[in-house]
Amino acid sequence: MRHTTEIMGHHMVFRTWTYGMKQSALRDATSWTRTGQGELQPDVDPWKLNDLMLLQTLVEWDLLDEKGDPLPITIESIHGIEPPELVERMIAFTQELNGVTVEERKKS
Repeated sequence: MRHTTEIMGHHMVFRTWTYGMKQSALRDATSWTRTGQGELQPDVDPWKLNDLMLLQTLVEWDLLDEKGDPLPITIESIHGIEPPELVERMIAFTQELNGVTVEERKKS
C-alpha cells in the first residue's frame, strides 16, 4: 500500500513493508557472534536496519542533486541528504507506517 506525505516541504511516497522485505533487511543488518558457551548470539545494527527499511519503503521523492536532476533513491543519496533531520523524519515516518514499536524506535 502506498502512502503520500510531505516532510519538511518535500513530497514523498512510501510503501508498507512486505514480510520478505523485512526479513531481508533483518538478515542484512544482523551479524552473529559466539558466546563463551559456543552459542550464536545475534547482533542487529539499528542504523543499517533503518537505512534498509528506508531504502525498501521509499518509492518516490522530489529531491534534486546539485545540477537540478532527480536524486536517485539509494543509500548513498540518503547518507548525503542535508539537513540530517530530514532523514530522521523520513525514518520516523516509515517506522510508524510499518508498525515499528516505540521500544524498537528507542533502539534505533
